[in-house]
Amino acid sequence: MNSNDQQHSQEQHRERSAEEATQAVHLTQGEIHAIQKALLFLKFECEETASLLYAGSPLLNIALSKMREADVHGEFSKQFHSNPNRHAESFMRDKLERSYAEEHVPHERTEAQLNEIWQSCMFPFPTGQFKPESDPQS
Repeated sequence: MNSNDQQHSQEQHRERSAEEATQAVHLTQGEIHAIQKALLFLKFECEETASLLYAGSPLLNIALSKMREADVHGEFSKQFHSNPNRHAESFMRDKLERSYAEEHVPHERTEAQLNEIWQSCMFPFPTGQFKPESDPQS
C-alpha cells in the first residue's frame, strides 16, 4: 500500500467515525413534530422524484425512529404507522416508477434491491414486496 492509499484509507476511516459519532441534541416537542412532519411530507407528499434520495435514506429513517421514541405522542404515531397505508403505497410506487423511468442511464436492479429500496421508502409503514403497477399480478 503506497502512502496515497494509506492517506485515503485514513480519511475514509475518519469520515466513517465522524458519521457514527453521537451528539446530544435538545429539541422541544414542537421541533420534534415539525421534523417528523417534514420527513413524512418528503416521503409521502413531495412529488419530486429527486426527494427519493432522502425519502429512502436509512439514516433519516433511524432519525425518525429516534424522534418517535422521544415524542410524547410517539405511541399514537407508532400505532398509526403500524397499519399498511394503501394511499402512501400507491403514491410511493408511482414516484419510484417515475424515478426509474427518468434515469438517463437505466440501472438493472435485482428483486432484492427493489424490495430494499421499497421498504426504506415506505418506512414507517409496514408493507409487502415491491410490485410495479405494470405487474399483471398486482
